[in-house]
Amino acid sequence: MTLLNNTTVRTTLLVFLLLPAAGWTSTDRTGDQILGKWLFPAKGSSVEIYRNGDQYSARIADVATRGVQEFGITKDKLLMKDLTFDGKTWSGGTLIHPRNGMNFDVELHLRDSKTLEARVSKGFRFIGKEFVLTRPEITQ
Repeated sequence: MTLLNNTTVRTTLLVFLLLPAAGWTSTDRTGDQILGKWLFPAKGSSVEIYRNGDQYSARIADVATRGVQEFGITKDKLLMKDLTFDGKTWSGGTLIHPRNGMNFDVELHLRDSKTLEARVSKGFRFIGKEFVLTRPEITQ
């Protein structure tokens, strides 16, 4: 009976030691649900969110003609960096204004699979601006 108990204890410990390798660690990619292309409110400009290690960043993927002409925004420019996922929101990162290079705090929240809310602020979270980004429709 002691042998069975020792084997059971060892097996239980082994299972608990191996559970993190099954995906319940920082390698869990639940935060990856925001990866891909998102349309900005102007519906002509878009960003592509990608993962860099355990952090998330975004670059300008497409720019509407108005964005190029009036604001000098260019494609592939870094827009957001250093976002981390806490299980609910992506925060702690910086939004870099594409025209003047100013840095702002940014926090992302996935409302549903097609809607991403971005809250941008400078110092005070309650004083800021919110943008709603949408996933583009997939055409076949």
